[in-house]
Amino acid sequence: MSHQPPQPTPTVTFSARVPSRAWGIRREDFWLAAGYFAVFWILDAVQFGAGTEFDLPLLAKNWPFFAALGCIGVLLRRTATPVMAVFCGSAAVMLLLGNHPAALVLVFELFFSLVLFGSIRVSTVAASSAVGLSVLLTLVVLAMTGRAEPTVVAAAMAALTLLMPVEWAGNLRKAHRLAESESARAEAVRQSAEHRLLADRSAHELALERERQHMARELHDVLSARLSAIALQSGAALHTPSPHGRVLAQIRTESVAGLDELNTMIRLLQTGALDEVAGNSADLPSLLEQYRLAGSVISFDSSLNDVGDLLPPQLQTTVYRVAAESLRNAYRHSPGTPVTISLNIAREFGPSPEIVLVVSNPLPQRTPEARPPASTEGEAPALLPHPNESIDGTGTGIPSMHFRAAHASGTLTVGARSGWWVVELRLPATAEPRPSSEVSRKGAAA
Repeated sequence: MSHQPPQPTPTVTFSARVPSRAWGIRREDFWLAAGYFAVFWILDAVQFGAGTEFDLPLLAKNWPFFAALGCIGVLLRRTATPVMAVFCGSAAVMLLLGNHPAALVLVFELFFSLVLFGSIRVSTVAASSAVGLSVLLTLVVLAMTGRAEPTVVAAAMAALTLLMPVEWAGNLRKAHRLAESESARAEAVRQSAEHRLLADRSAHELALERERQHMARELHDVLSARLSAIALQSGAALHTPSPHGRVLAQIRTESVAGLDELNTMIRLLQTGALDEVAGNSADLPSLLEQYRLAGSVISFDSSLNDVGDLLPPQLQTTVYRVAAESLRNAYRHSPGTPVTISLNIAREFGPSPEIVLVVSNPLPQRTPEARPPASTEGEAPALLPHPNESIDGTGTGIPSMHFRAAHASGTLTVGARSGWWVVELRLPATAEPRPSSEVSRKGAAA
């Protein structure tokens, strides 16, 4: 049977034993009562009297009991002010009859606590009583002695023990009330500012809601009708003999997909609820086929299983949108140049994997004759910008890609590198995809 070694007893200081609050009594009141009793003991040791003609031996002999009663009253000055008044008042009378100087200190504390901690009515009555007692004491001494010297002394003692604590406590009470008033005013100002902010925010949201409803109506009435017409006409054209069947099928597929995306945007504008927006990494092969039918030479390499279908939806949408914008820019600004796309997992920058999409193409030679190679199966679909159009864009493509990358906690690098135009997207792989058994998928135009 093992024996535990004796544990050392922790050292507890006296200040740690005194609780900050016990029965509602603060620590500073404990120290004040103890300090008062120590002062009373010192005054008795030096035989300092209260300056009265009374000196009852029985009361003078038992002064520690009355002093302790007064100190107990000091402990209760915040929590039970009426009880404090009874204890301190009784102790002061007994000590005064025993000619002990502790009586003057307890009278001082009595009026100070009544004015500072009592109710408004108690504070007012205590202040008036102090003034009345001071005047009464001065008149009594003058009437009994008929001399100026003892009268002045009595008036000074009354001022020190009655008027001074009342004035001091009154100033402190006013300061506390002023601080509470300022705090209440600051709180009212803060709440008013919050209400104004909520009102402004509500007005702003209402204006945004009206604008969204207006945009939704315009999109539905104009663009939705046009895309629906394209889908219907291309669907009808598929049922007629034509050597451009694949191109027509791609046109119909893209127009229907565009109509779905447009309807999703309309619902978003109308309700504010973000549905799953069309466009994810699984749609990349269809996107590449669209450009291949238009005559572009595209090489695609991916080490992700099913082109990254295990990625979170937000990352898939970001990959698809950046790839689509990069292909559109390459088709518009570098017609006829081959495009290389890679989608892989990168681990060289730390233990956390990253999804890296790289879209690159050779920088074009700026000549008027530059044209993309003609498709063997027909002209470019209407959904793609024609190479004969102006190469000036709207200027929103690259900033939009930067915004999507930042929104997905990723980074985007766009620029020329050794004769190539490179778009590199890096996204944190929060859900690590499985590497494909088929390490790469490559395709080129026929």
